[in-house]
Amino acid sequence: MTDSSTEFTAPIRIEVFVHAHTSAAVVEPLKELVARARRLEDAIGAAVHIETWTAVRPALEEVSDSGPSITGTVEAFQSWADQEGYDLEPAFDWRETPSVIGHRAAEVRVPTACVAVYADGDLQCVAPCTDGDRSYTVMDCLARLEEGVIEPEPFDTRERNDVSHDASDSDESTENAERYARSEELE
Repeated sequence: MTDSSTEFTAPIRIEVFVHAHTSAAVVEPLKELVARARRLEDAIGAAVHIETWTAVRPALEEVSDSGPSITGTVEAFQSWADQEGYDLEPAFDWRETPSVIGHRAAEVRVPTACVAVYADGDLQCVAPCTDGDRSYTVMDCLARLEEGVIEPEPFDTRERNDVSHDASDSDESTENAERYARSEELE
């Protein structure tokens, strides 16, 4: 971890989202994640906000008096990912689910843990995400922040396998999927 003299040029806000309906086995790792994020308040002078969330049906959020909070948040994250060349799937999942009365409804499923980093109010990073070659987890994001860096590693500096794209691609895709599954358990 960097010392407390790490300074960013703009105010940093870190939002940590933890799934409200998770297994008991994940509660302690989530608490450790939150504690690690809270340590960044002193280490880098960040404002840290912790929020719980869960899967949501956007149509129901639209009729709610409080409005679309989770849907709006995920849409902002998706906009960032689209602009920066990242993908939020498979950690975030948009799907249609059947109802008991035969209708289908859209649902947004969210990961067990997510971190969003803002500098001067602008979204700079969302984890977990992937660039297609490499997954970037919540723990990766916190480690980078501890090093004094906001963004995921730039595409051109990431370790890449220069071997031709053949059967190893499917192995790498499988590795990424497995890594996301583990990130649901917070590694």
